[in-house]
Amino acid sequence: MSSYVIDLDAERREVLYPDGIPVKFRGEQFIFPSELPAAALDPILSEDLDLVGLLGDVISSADGDAGIQDVIGALFRRPSLPLKFLEAIRKTYAILLEGQHQDFLDRKPSVPDYVRLTTGLARVYGVELGKLFRLGASSGSDSQTSNPTSPATTASTPDASGFVPDNPASSESVD
Repeated sequence: MSSYVIDLDAERREVLYPDGIPVKFRGEQFIFPSELPAAALDPILSEDLDLVGLLGDVISSADGDAGIQDVIGALFRRPSLPLKFLEAIRKTYAILLEGQHQDFLDRKPSVPDYVRLTTGLARVYGVELGKLFRLGASSGSDSQTSNPTSPATTASTPDASGFVPDNPASSESVD
């Protein structure tokens, strides 16, 4: 019997929806993939869109303490960004809704629809977009003296990896 350090064929805990993630939108059901395909992030992370560059400009122009004025200034330096971003979102949803995308578009999703859907899917997929764009050094250490974190399971670990429960005490503010 072989033993693997990483077994990508093993059952995945994050697959809570083996038949896909059902989403109701304007009276119709759409099925999103059970797991977020890596290709779905390509349009958002493209060099043409350059969101990472935008965030880098904002942070460097504000010496790490960016405010709304810094973000607006960076956006005005990239006047084509809003249109490119909307196109990237559409491409991402075309990847996620393969075979269903035109039916989805026929229901004329609004910007708030995309925001709610993206937020909901990010929670189900366990993706934190802020972490995708994090700049600078990580909090980890590559030194020879660093110790690995404890392998022991704690009560705070969710039952399914990738699932991020709502936690108003985190970085989101509650009105």
